[in-house]
Amino acid sequence: MTDAAAQPANPNRSDSHAEAATSPPIAWFALTILLSAFLVFQVQPVISKCVLPWFGGTPAVWTTCMLFFQIVLFAGYAYAHLLRCWFSPAVQGGIHLVMLAAATLFLPIQPDEIWKPRGNENPTIYLLMLLVTHVGLPYFVLSATGPLVQSWFSYRDRTDRVYRLYALSNVGSLSALLSYPFLIEPFVSLTGQSATWSMLFCGFVIAEGYLAIWLLRLSGIASQADAPEDLASKNESPQENVCAQYALWLGLPAFASAGLLIVTNHVCQDIAVIPFLWVLPLSLYLLSFIICFDSPRWYRPKWIAAATLLCVMLTQIHCVLPSGAKLVTEAVGYFGLLLGICLLCHGEAARSKPSAERLTTFYLCLSGGGAIGGVLVAVICPLAFRNYLELPLWLGVSAVVAFAFFVACTHWGSAESTAGHSLYRWAQLRRYRWGLAAAMLIPCLIGLTTTQDELLTSRRNFFGVLKVTRDAGQTKLIHGRTVHGIQLSGDRRTSPTSYYGYESGVGRTIAAMQDRNREMRVGVVGLGCGVLATYGRPDDHFDYVEINQDVVDIADSHFSFLKDGAARQQIHVGDGRLVLERLTDAKFDLLVLDAFSSDAIPAHLLTREAMELYRDRLATDGVIAVHVSNNHLDLVPLVHRLAQSVNLDSRLVESERDAEAAVCRARWMILAAPKSLWWQTGPLAEYPPVASQTRRRGPLWTDQHHNLASVLRLW
Repeated sequence: MTDAAAQPANPNRSDSHAEAATSPPIAWFALTILLSAFLVFQVQPVISKCVLPWFGGTPAVWTTCMLFFQIVLFAGYAYAHLLRCWFSPAVQGGIHLVMLAAATLFLPIQPDEIWKPRGNENPTIYLLMLLVTHVGLPYFVLSATGPLVQSWFSYRDRTDRVYRLYALSNVGSLSALLSYPFLIEPFVSLTGQSATWSMLFCGFVIAEGYLAIWLLRLSGIASQADAPEDLASKNESPQENVCAQYALWLGLPAFASAGLLIVTNHVCQDIAVIPFLWVLPLSLYLLSFIICFDSPRWYRPKWIAAATLLCVMLTQIHCVLPSGAKLVTEAVGYFGLLLGICLLCHGEAARSKPSAERLTTFYLCLSGGGAIGGVLVAVICPLAFRNYLELPLWLGVSAVVAFAFFVACTHWGSAESTAGHSLYRWAQLRRYRWGLAAAMLIPCLIGLTTTQDELLTSRRNFFGVLKVTRDAGQTKLIHGRTVHGIQLSGDRRTSPTSYYGYESGVGRTIAAMQDRNREMRVGVVGLGCGVLATYGRPDDHFDYVEINQDVVDIADSHFSFLKDGAARQQIHVGDGRLVLERLTDAKFDLLVLDAFSSDAIPAHLLTREAMELYRDRLATDGVIAVHVSNNHLDLVPLVHRLAQSVNLDSRLVESERDAEAAVCRARWMILAAPKSLWWQTGPLAEYPPVASQTRRRGPLWTDQHHNLASVLRLW
C-alpha cells in the first residue's frame, strides 16, 4: 500500500509533521500504555477480592466481574473509536482531560461496608451496580487508553510499529496479573492495595494528561471521519470480503473470551474461588496477545493446532487416572487448551489487522467479540442450560477448530493465505468431515456423560448447578461434582448419612452433648439437604444458614429430613458470615461449618476475623465443628492455626466409608476451649490435639491475606 493510499490528503500535512516533531518521546507513549494496562488488570483481582465475601465466595462472582470488565472495556474502546472518528486531535485532548479529571473523583476504589448486600437482592445485578459505582469511570478511562494513545501515536508515526504498543500493553497487563498473587496479595492488605492502586492511577492521569495537552497544540490534522475508508494493512480486502473480515474480528475473540470464562469457572468450582486461580487463565489469555501481536514469527498455527488437540485429549483422560495425577493432568489439559485456542484466535486476528488509520475499528471489534463471549457465558448459558453444558460444547467446538486449522495449514496454509481464511473453504474441508465430526463429538459425549441415576430435578443459578438423583433407594443432592447429602428410603429415611454419620466428627460431638441430657442450640452454616436435622430433639433449636435459596427449596421438596426433624428449626438465607453478624444475640452450643460447594471453599469463611466471629457466637463451653474433607486442599493446618489465633484447641476426627449406610469418608475438625470438659470425658476425649500430631505450622488466613498455595494438595 502506498503512502498516498494509506494517508488522507491534507494540505496542512507538513504542519502536522512539524507538530509531531515536537511530540513527546516514544517512551512516554509506551510508559502511559504500560501503566494503564497494569492498572486495568491490577484492579480486577483487587476489587473482586473486596466483594467476594459479600456474595458467598462463589465462582460466579469472578465470572460476573469479568463480564463487567469486558463490557466496560468495549465501552472504552467505543469511546476511543468515536473520538478518533469524529473529532480533531485538539478536541480529543480536551474531552479526554475532562474524563481523566472526573475519574479521580471515584478514588479510593475500595467499597464501603454500607454496600454489603442484605440477602434479598439479585446478586448479579447488585454486583454489577456495585462495580459501576466504585470503579466504573476509572476503568472506563483506563480501557480507552490503549487504542486512544496508539491512535495518538499514529499522528507522529504512521507505520505498523503502532501495533507493537498493543503487545507492550499486554506485557503490562500480564505483569499486573502475575505480580498480584505472588508479590501483592501475600504482603499487602486490601486497604493497602486499594490505596496503592489509587496513587498509581493519579500518576497515570498525569502521564496521559500530558499527552492530551500535547494534542491540544496540534493543528492541521482532521478527524478520522474526513479520511477515506481503509480496511487492510498489507492486502486490501475486496468489498465483498468486508463482512467476513468483521465477522472474523468479532467471532475469534468471542470464542477465546468464552473459553477464558468457561475454563476459569470450571477450575474455581472444584478448588477455590481466589485470585490465584483467576489470574492463571487470564495470564494465558494475555500471553496469547503478546505472542501474536509482537511479531508474526512467533505464530505457528499448524503446531499450535496439534498441541491444542493433544490438550483436548488430556481434558478427557484425566478422569481415568489415579487421584494423585488427576489434578495436575486436568490443569495442564484445560490451561493448555485455553492457551492454544487463544493463540489460534488471536493469531488469525493479528494476521488480518488493518493499517494505523483503522486501528480503533479493529480494537473495537476485538473488544466487542470479547464482550460477546462474556455475555454468552455469564448471562445466556445460565438461562439456557440447567447444567454446565457450555464446557463440553466448548471442548467439542475447540477440537473442531484445532482440527480444521491443522488441516488448513497442512494443505493450504502459507504466508499469504492464513489458516483463518482457509477455514472458509468448507467445500474443500468436506473430505475431512468424519474427522471433524469425531473431533467434536468425542469430547462432547464424554463431557455430557452422566451416571445412570434417575434425575429428579436440576437447577442452576448464581451459586452453581444443583441436581437431585435417585438410585438403588438413595436420593442424592449433588452440587457440581460432589455429593452433598444422601437420604435412604423407607424406615431408614431418618438415618444420618453422607458426611454426618454417627461415627463422624459432628456425629460424635452431638452425641457427647446429648449425653449431658440438656437442650442444645445448634447453628449450621450450609444446609445441604438437611441431614443434621436427624439429630434434633424436641427441646433443641437448630438455626440453618444457607446462601442459596434453591438449596432451601430442594431440601424441602425432595428430602424429608427437615420435615421429620424433631427440633425447632429456623432457616436464614444469606452468606454465613453476614447472617451470623446480624444474629447478635445468638449463643450456640454447637456451630457447624459446612458451607462448601464441590471441593471449592469460600475462603472468607476460614479467616481469623471469621473465626473470631464464630467464637463470639458460642455459648459457654461451646464447640465449633469444621468439615475439612477436600480432594485438593489440606485444610487441617489452616483450621488448627485459626483455632490457636482465638485460643481454642482442635482435634481431628476421621471416619471411614460405610456404603450400606450411605456414609462417606469424612474429616472434621472439632474446636473448643483448651480446658473444655469435652476433651476430658466422652466421645471426643480419645482424640489427641492436632498440635501433637503435626509439626507443620499452618498458615493464618485473614480477610486481608489468604494464599491458596499454602494449603494446596497436588498429590
